[in-house]
Amino acid sequence: MDQIEIYLEKNIFHIISQKDLQNLRIWNKKTHEETSFTLVSEGHYQISAEKVIALLDTTKNDRAYIIFGDHQEVNLAHSQLKQLRNDQVTQTTIGGIPLSLYVSLDDTLRFMCNLLPSARAYYLKNNVHTINVNNDTVSLNLDIYTRFFPLKALDFKVTHRQLEKSFTLTDFIPSSSDQVDNNTFINHIQISYQPAKQLQKIAPNINLNGYNWQFFDLRFQLHFATMEVRPRSFRVDYNANCAKDCVVPYTNNLLLYLDWYGTQKYNKLSHRIAFVPKDTYQTYLEFKKNDHKEKPVFHSRTVLISEYPQKAQDNGFVLFSYLMHKKSSEFDPYFVVTKDSPDLANLKKYMDHVVFYNTPEHVKIFMQTDILCHTHSSDYAMPFRNNYFIEKKKTIHKVFLQHGITAVRNIDHLYGKDAQPDFTNKFIVSSEREKQLVIDKLGYDAKDVAITGFARFDLLLKHNNRLTSFLKRKRVLLMPTWREELVNLSDDEFVKTDYFKELNSLITSKRLLTIKQSQHLTIDFYLHTNFQKFAHLFHSNEVNILHEGQQTVQNILKSHGILITDFSSVGLDFALLNRAVLYYQFDGLPANGALSDQSEKILPGPIITTEEELISELQVKVKNNRLDDKYAKNVSQNLYKFQDRHARDRIFELLRKL
Repeated sequence: MDQIEIYLEKNIFHIISQKDLQNLRIWNKKTHEETSFTLVSEGHYQISAEKVIALLDTTKNDRAYIIFGDHQEVNLAHSQLKQLRNDQVTQTTIGGIPLSLYVSLDDTLRFMCNLLPSARAYYLKNNVHTINVNNDTVSLNLDIYTRFFPLKALDFKVTHRQLEKSFTLTDFIPSSSDQVDNNTFINHIQISYQPAKQLQKIAPNINLNGYNWQFFDLRFQLHFATMEVRPRSFRVDYNANCAKDCVVPYTNNLLLYLDWYGTQKYNKLSHRIAFVPKDTYQTYLEFKKNDHKEKPVFHSRTVLISEYPQKAQDNGFVLFSYLMHKKSSEFDPYFVVTKDSPDLANLKKYMDHVVFYNTPEHVKIFMQTDILCHTHSSDYAMPFRNNYFIEKKKTIHKVFLQHGITAVRNIDHLYGKDAQPDFTNKFIVSSEREKQLVIDKLGYDAKDVAITGFARFDLLLKHNNRLTSFLKRKRVLLMPTWREELVNLSDDEFVKTDYFKELNSLITSKRLLTIKQSQHLTIDFYLHTNFQKFAHLFHSNEVNILHEGQQTVQNILKSHGILITDFSSVGLDFALLNRAVLYYQFDGLPANGALSDQSEKILPGPIITTEEELISELQVKVKNNRLDDKYAKNVSQNLYKFQDRHARDRIFELLRKL
């Protein structure tokens, strides 16, 4: 194979080739002008940097192609580029104009001014072959494959995906660079860093309790000894062999657990985090060590029930209290919740069967669980997220109790069978329409979708009648749902959104306040649990800002006579009470779109897009807050199949058959 050498000496570019490059010259593609190299000796050509610059348009980024013979480019695809010495370069500056002799993305030699060569031209791939932990330090042993040039150094960057904050560590030097074929190098690099120390810097106020939703992405930037390149970050590739326990100390009692995984689309290395008490982690290790041993046999099947880790007020809690009162010998029910949950008072009567999240007891109960009933992600039931618990979860019968009737929001990315194949085994719904939607849009088999109704509806409908609803007509609840794309904003960013501006405008509207005073209304405003952290940003002298933990969502709904929402499923709950729902969609449909093109048709209330129209409609409903007949008919046909309070009984029979 032919060998080519390139270098710069005293602002003279040299090309030495074993192949005859007859009439070697540079050519400007735009002007079609050419300038020839000088033949120094056989196979040795040179051209001054000044001549190259003279051919280029130095007012912008410009390129000159190196050609020979009958307009052929000098291509290194089938030639070996001789390695430069450490004191040799191929770049210079002439009159303040940077100039490079470089290998392009398509393997040809070219000149370029005012722009550095792309790092993409010299990067091939990477491979993490081990991840090691020593005390507080994590080390990634990484092989970086490069073309034409070995690495001088590497910069390493870890980004907190939600906060969009990063830390960068520089100048990791390869231990060696092996040339494995003519133009390919394997650069062996160990990247060592202290994740706990760095995390405390970029997220000093991070919540140490409950399920952790935070993700971190790993990138690196390349530096070459003989050529400066444009800065570009490359993602570290995932290697399943490295998905092992990775823990470092965080505080005296807590460990920081890094859960390595490959991203869904491109299989790049990222990690979630969990803060794990030391005794919890030790309990996990004991189970893992004894995994091969015969498991104890229990007379009753263990049912673990979960909502959001800090919640105990939804379908999960209602089913749990039902099972506790039923005292069936078939099931041994447990409810998992965080120690700082504002809903602990709801569980006071059942504390012997309450499991605190991320504790040794949580590990023990989870490992003996036969049936998992969950209102949100089934991952919330795990003590912390890792491959061992994920594999255990796959063996458990999972029943998705839901937390709202599926109607408007596109939830395929959260609960769809293709996107989340291990999410659940049984999907609880409330109508034939909803069942068909789950089959058609979320990809579940008909046998895995059960029409039982929601456990909490049994209590929602209790003591509800026409008179009760009418007497509550002057109590108005504003309860919009959250926006996935806004959840990680700072306070300063959030107040600039249309979401904040529109809702804040409504609760401070002079017209609304005039109606409130003249009609003697009570107006309450309650944000979704994911947006409760922004509640302090809303201010109104006449509208009450409700805070999480003061009462359950269901009690809030039952105590009001009119609901204003956007596309939240609470509107469907409220309609079951035969009370008016106003859909104020000030910013259109959700960012993820609607789950069905029929979504708007099944909403049990008018869709309103302006503040003035909303207030006018509210004036009407204060006089008669009964659900209009056309919406009431829609409820019975499309939202809730049953007219009874036996959903819990139907769910119980389903559990018995698992």
